[in-house]
Amino acid sequence: MKLLEPFSIKDIKLKNRIVMSPMITNLATPEGYPTEEHIRYFIRRSSAGLLITEYTYVNNLDSRGSPNEMGLYSDELIPKFARLTEAVHNNDSRIFVQLVHAGRKTRKLLIWGNSPIAPSNVPLIDPVREMNEDDINRVIDDFVKASERAEKSGFDGIELHGAHGYLIAQFLSPATNKREDKYKDGVLFLEEILKEVRRVVSIPVGMRISVTEFDPNGLNPELVAKIVKRVEPLLDYVHLSAGRDGPLGGSSSFYYKKPSYIDEARIVRKEVRIPLFLVGSVTSVEDAEKVLEVADVVVLARQILADPDWPIKIGNNRPIRPCIRCNQLCRLLSVREVRCDVNPELGWEILPPMEKGEGEVKVVGGGLMGMEIARVLSLRGFEVTLYEKNDRLGGQINEIKDPYKKNEFSKLVEYYEKELMRLGVKIMLNSESKDGIIAIPKERQPIFRNYEKKKILVNSNLYAYQDYVFEWIKNNEVYVTQNVFKGLDRNRGYLLEEKYRELGVKIVKEPIKADIVIDDIRVSQPSIGASIARGYWIARNFSNV
Repeated sequence: MKLLEPFSIKDIKLKNRIVMSPMITNLATPEGYPTEEHIRYFIRRSSAGLLITEYTYVNNLDSRGSPNEMGLYSDELIPKFARLTEAVHNNDSRIFVQLVHAGRKTRKLLIWGNSPIAPSNVPLIDPVREMNEDDINRVIDDFVKASERAEKSGFDGIELHGAHGYLIAQFLSPATNKREDKYKDGVLFLEEILKEVRRVVSIPVGMRISVTEFDPNGLNPELVAKIVKRVEPLLDYVHLSAGRDGPLGGSSSFYYKKPSYIDEARIVRKEVRIPLFLVGSVTSVEDAEKVLEVADVVVLARQILADPDWPIKIGNNRPIRPCIRCNQLCRLLSVREVRCDVNPELGWEILPPMEKGEGEVKVVGGGLMGMEIARVLSLRGFEVTLYEKNDRLGGQINEIKDPYKKNEFSKLVEYYEKELMRLGVKIMLNSESKDGIIAIPKERQPIFRNYEKKKILVNSNLYAYQDYVFEWIKNNEVYVTQNVFKGLDRNRGYLLEEKYRELGVKIVKEPIKADIVIDDIRVSQPSIGASIARGYWIARNFSNV
């Protein structure tokens, strides 16, 4: 399998062609160095040939973009980063650091009360100050010094973050660079950084760039191909992602195609010869093989959060826990550490191994909570029997009406069915038991009700009602308010709204009179993540003594 073949970036040999994408975790300290939790998070994913850290800020003046982001702004941090690289190397993987300056994509609160800077006075969140040449030279020097620290820390390579609307991307994109001096040519800024960084380090240097910004005035594949071609002699690889500041970007929900950016990547591939990395909703081996038709290396993002053993499992044909592209827990990074709806162990990798158990255990309820309890108890050594009163496993997943969501979420049920079979769990369908661990959620989503030739208003953010709109619109006149999208990740909400419009659902600013009015807005609601996490912790802590 080509995916598992070794590959080299300059003189750095990777054991396979699988790369873990840089992703924000908030697992670092407020000072910017990796915690033990953070190190364990990386070690857990060391079956990938290369790990790329989350974006890491280059100064402690104006470059930080999120609260507990990593930072390489001081020599005092080198020993802490060296601990991270040592741990990854001891687990037979390689690690690159991604360096960033957030530019306008930050808040004064995050950059110690200073004003965000940008190539031009085009604000995004807070007011920005247009950079003068002294600012530009200072930032270039910050990248250089951070690169030196990276090599001293033991990193195997450096990736400059030129994607997703951060400072380098702000210079490169016509939508955000309105300068009239020589830096109107934003590639000049990138070239100067690359030349100075290459002057002081010997390790590989690559760049991440958005192959499209989903904006007619922004970066597009043709322009990106020209940019990469121009700086190609200064790069050891290029890493293609997508997006800038809008709802469309690298972490697309289940409404967007997958793999996501192959067509755009083909345009760049025609122009460049250096190794090409490509990210974008790769969840299966089939997705990865499609990516390798265009790129040299497959970049896994949310999928390696969902199942850190993905590279191992594709080699031994074990069931893979799928990323369902829900964009729920993994997108709460303004206020939380990284978590995953389908992987309750994410962020808790530092916990000790689970205690071994023995004996027979009954689990009552074959929904997500019950299946997770059965999985974990079986891993601990118990003989598990799972009872489900219906004729199939899956619980409320089987009630989903949204075809896009159903297609993605049903793969999670398929994973549990295969994994429970592999583990030897006895599954009793159309069966009930009065004793055992009761795995029935205390709260559930509303049950579907059918309507015909009615005027329906949905003013609710419950996931179930978002689904039921897809069924109701077939025989009814359906209106939804903006509250339907409340709490959804921007990408998922934007694309759901698009799907509704295609179906003829009318989106209104205020509630209207209707035959059926659904008015139920909640701060929290039953979710896949809550059910699976509850099941995991019940099973982890279970004792039959």
